[in-house]
Amino acid sequence: MKKFDTVKLFYDTYPYKLVVRNGLSHIFRDKNLPNAKQEIDKLQDLLVKGQPLTRTAFLRSESVELQTFLEAQKLYIEFNQFTDYKLRIENPLMQIYSHNYDWLINITKKIKNCVELWEPNTKFNLQPNVILIDKPNTFQYKVTLGLEVDPGLATWITANPDKAKAGATCLKEIANKGYTRDFYIYIRDEKILQLLSLFVTNIPRVDKLVYIAKTDK
Repeated sequence: MKKFDTVKLFYDTYPYKLVVRNGLSHIFRDKNLPNAKQEIDKLQDLLVKGQPLTRTAFLRSESVELQTFLEAQKLYIEFNQFTDYKLRIENPLMQIYSHNYDWLINITKKIKNCVELWEPNTKFNLQPNVILIDKPNTFQYKVTLGLEVDPGLATWITANPDKAKAGATCLKEIANKGYTRDFYIYIRDEKILQLLSLFVTNIPRVDKLVYIAKTDK
């Protein structure tokens, strides 16, 4: 299992993330535990009867490995014991976000296919809308764009590389009045950030970049 430093609160809330690989991850989508229980019960019935573990999805029958089923059972039990967590499913990967580090560690002891664990450096206090960076940066803010952006912003960024920075695709979308939602740009300081309102009607998100010297935990 790989370990990483959390440099930004997940969903502005959770400091910890555990990534688990399980072919049944999708039955937990949206934290729909009643649905997960129904699917697990069907597989348990097949197991008791000595029949192959299979499930039907989109009119197709697919086999389920025994370990996958057993670990899905364990995950279901864990998810029923706690409520303060969030799931993101990208089958077969399941991302579990939590405030409870000990709980996630307990899961890693029960589930073999844990692939990543993210936790913050204990020397730094993570806060919403703050991103920790380990290299000095000229730009203090990361600005996430919405759908309404003046195409003139692309020209302004290109002409003022000391004040703002954006990727080539982002600049192209801005200039062509394309799809700019969730694209982002970097802004030098608060004064330039205020000028940005001339080009962007509504700024959905602004994150402050905070440099920290990289040290061992």
